[in-house]
Amino acid sequence: MNKYLLVLFGLLFSSSVFAVGNSQGGKIVHIASVNDAILFNIAGNSESNRPACATTGRFSVHKDSVHASLVLTAFAADKTLANVRGLGTCHLWGNSEDLRWIEICPLSGCP
Repeated sequence: MNKYLLVLFGLLFSSSVFAVGNSQGGKIVHIASVNDAILFNIAGNSESNRPACATTGRFSVHKDSVHASLVLTAFAADKTLANVRGLGTCHLWGNSEDLRWIEICPLSGCP
């Protein structure tokens, strides 16, 4: 019985790893700064696995994060994004997914 419970818990916790938001392509079309968070929307992208808390479809990043300058640069330069992933949480701003990583396409284009 204990083995079955361990397997059940293992499956539950391992499936939560895959519940992080993923965005492919698109461009940042809107940015807002609220308290210590930078919130941004991506348009022209395909999304999957966004958490239920991300009701606005936005991502959020702390203003002092290493990602913040990349987000602002991508917006200002109108750069195409390759891959953006979230953490599956909305801790910085209640309706926007916390950013895990952002990948900006090089001048030669996305792979």
